[in-house]
Amino acid sequence: MVVLRMSSHQPEPAERKECNVREGDRVQLGNHRATVKYVGAVPPTKGLWLGLDWDDPSRGKHDGQYAGTKYFQARYPTSGSLVRLEKVQVGQTICDAIKERYGGPGQMMSADQLEEIRRALNTPFLEMVGWERPADDRDTFRKLTVVGVAEYRVSSAGGTDELAHLCPIIRELDLSTNLISNWKVVSDIVKQLPYLRFLDLSENRLLYEDDTVDCCRASFKYLTVLILSKVEYTWEDIMYCARMWPQIEKLQVSYNNITNLSKPPADIFENLKLLNIEGNNIKYWTEVEKLGHLPRLECLNASNLGLTQILVTGTNLFPALKYILLSNNYINNWESISELNKLKALEELKFRQNPILEGLRRETARQIIIARLPSLKVLNLQEIEQEERRGAEIDYLKCYARDWIKTGKDAAGRSAFLAQHPIYPHLVNKYGEVDVSEVAEDKVMCLKSRLISVNLVYGNSKLTKNVPDTMLVSTLTSLALSRLLRDHPRSYQPNLVLVSAQEPNLRIPLSDSMKSLSYYSVADGDVILVE
Repeated sequence: MVVLRMSSHQPEPAERKECNVREGDRVQLGNHRATVKYVGAVPPTKGLWLGLDWDDPSRGKHDGQYAGTKYFQARYPTSGSLVRLEKVQVGQTICDAIKERYGGPGQMMSADQLEEIRRALNTPFLEMVGWERPADDRDTFRKLTVVGVAEYRVSSAGGTDELAHLCPIIRELDLSTNLISNWKVVSDIVKQLPYLRFLDLSENRLLYEDDTVDCCRASFKYLTVLILSKVEYTWEDIMYCARMWPQIEKLQVSYNNITNLSKPPADIFENLKLLNIEGNNIKYWTEVEKLGHLPRLECLNASNLGLTQILVTGTNLFPALKYILLSNNYINNWESISELNKLKALEELKFRQNPILEGLRRETARQIIIARLPSLKVLNLQEIEQEERRGAEIDYLKCYARDWIKTGKDAAGRSAFLAQHPIYPHLVNKYGEVDVSEVAEDKVMCLKSRLISVNLVYGNSKLTKNVPDTMLVSTLTSLALSRLLRDHPRSYQPNLVLVSAQEPNLRIPLSDSMKSLSYYSVADGDVILVE
């Protein structure tokens, strides 16, 4: 984490005295927030200017250089702006924010406001005290246990013990999307709240220094739930700060700048039960496995990471993991689902919006997953009943019975079959061999899609995949991005062009992303150029 330094362009002393904004402070203009990187003059104009580095990289106009002069260094080429002081809103104390949010003569909380706080804090049953009372009644605030002041420009703790006297029994606090600039401010707030267990700091920009952990650790000794979504942290930042949260049990670090993970030291996250890393650009299961030694981790949200496959390499990884979320990834093979059997404690899975599911009816996809994971109890939030499991496993057994029998005397063929269907011997032991003469042809095809072999070609790289002809062009594009274009941004959208194996001179752009491959008559052996 970069520590902000004073700019070399400083205002005159008289101007500085009139300005209570300093480098490193956070300010707001409309719905946009920024970090102050410069306070001073911008010749030939008079008066004070602020150099701002916007949270939204597209909000600014330059990188801190204006009219040939470098006033500061912005994080991105277009995240910097020079703005007049009087145009921005500065921060306020948390106590002022609470009075603004919950005060006011005769103010009542609407049903919409209550639901908003419930969603923000993930608290289904929420009781707010004192909303019908006037602001000068101190009991209005002293009885608050759940406080949400998201987007109230909080930037400081205020006076000594001011918050402790105003709201002494807060247990859950939402400080997301505010103007807090560093962990010492957070520490000054939290140390006044001995009952605090839940804290949301999402969408703040929290700097830290070398002595931050030592200065702040005592303030967070009772905290058990922490949300740090969209704070632009790397995993290294998380690991450094984690030493401040010795009792943390639930941690959400979704949508940050995490691209790789590392094995946490033994004295960090030893009590962690839930970890949410959704929306980070991690891509490889080998990185996720580095979390596999957390002794008490029961729930892992690994959705929307860019994962293409799962290959569990350790025998004792994730010893306590009961629930994993893997939706919105690029997983394109059923073998990855079977790999989850190696997670011995796994009972619940959420698996939606992955390429392997395209072209399958929801009920069919559910059957396949249930059959491949014998210990699974809940799939996509729906409990698996005993009869549903029995039906899924028997259908799976019948579906691949002919392939199983065909490879009985072919060691190489049997090995290849088991690589694709490792659960099959277990099902044979459970239900017995299937008499294929009694299996109708439509039952054989019940869990199979019509697969075609296509060759994805990008430059000198080639990928051959068996895919259902019902797959959408958009899904094939995602597959190309995940396997052939890993170095490109995930937002990059290539063009796909069909080259028929039967008519090599014919080129057909796959221009409609919502059409299936069968719509374009894609056949076995065809080439798809990725351009």
